[in-house]
Amino acid sequence: MNRLSAAGFKKQFARIAVLPDWWDKACEANEAVLPDVEIRVARFIGTPLAVVRNPAEPLSAPKYPGAQLRRVRDIKTDRLAPAIHAAVQTAGAVVRSVKVEAARLPPRDPSEWRKELLDSRRLLGLQDLAANLWARGIPIVHIENLPAPTFQGLACIVEGRPVVVIGHDLDAPARLAFIIAHEVAHIVNGDCTPDHPVIDELEEVLDDHQIEKRADAYAATVTIGDVAVPDVHASNFRELATVAHRVEQATGVDASAVVWAWARRTGNYPLATMAAQALYKTTHGKRILRRQFDEKVDFDNASDSDRALLRCLYGDSDRNAAAS
Repeated sequence: MNRLSAAGFKKQFARIAVLPDWWDKACEANEAVLPDVEIRVARFIGTPLAVVRNPAEPLSAPKYPGAQLRRVRDIKTDRLAPAIHAAVQTAGAVVRSVKVEAARLPPRDPSEWRKELLDSRRLLGLQDLAANLWARGIPIVHIENLPAPTFQGLACIVEGRPVVVIGHDLDAPARLAFIIAHEVAHIVNGDCTPDHPVIDELEEVLDDHQIEKRADAYAATVTIGDVAVPDVHASNFRELATVAHRVEQATGVDASAVVWAWARRTGNYPLATMAAQALYKTTHGKRILRRQFDEKVDFDNASDSDRALLRCLYGDSDRNAAAS
């Protein structure tokens, strides 16, 4: 455990992601379980078993030289390597356990996808987006337990299937919808490949790179359509909330979606958060994503090591405890 911690996988994370669910305090002094733990560690970090069994050999997080790190602030890919590896490994456990068909990508034209998502509904929400992606065979993985430092969003291809990973503890439905649509844009535009995941560290950081501008435009079209983001130089959150509410009344676009699109445009997330709170639309996003996960992932028939990784999503052995 000390060697894993030195590699960036601290004890709290390793206890959930690597050790079996039957582990207890007494196991720590039981040498009979050591071979099983060594195999689990070797499998998790992709290191030869002989290296794991040699206490003099340091362990290290796998590197991801092909990873594209976007929206960064004073951080390097190597520092994010443990979080990236844990996310990709957990995404793999989800892919191996899903009860969905082969993946079908959304349209590259975001307006076409929005039209499909809206159908006869007046407001487009996170539930519509999440249900559509799972129906298309594209998992959305909201991971509660990741090694620090972590990231906000990640788009990757795992075992031939695209996966969207959320790494920060966010709960506002419209904010999550924008982030997910942004990561989907990376997938449909071919920005990520099996060896080149795209990682967005912080949405607050402006990034003028072409793939980020294109992904932002895609997400904005999906979530608010052709509605113009208000040019509000809001002096307070109430003004922003009021303007967003007027936009919803006039256009049928969810007010909180307007708020988060405004935040992406301006970078003023603290004010947007307060405005969304004033609209009473900052909770239950995780519950929506959790419900889709419970419906589409066969946790009970997953392998023992995959079940350990799946616990990283919500940190509990009873995966249904928070789904009600």
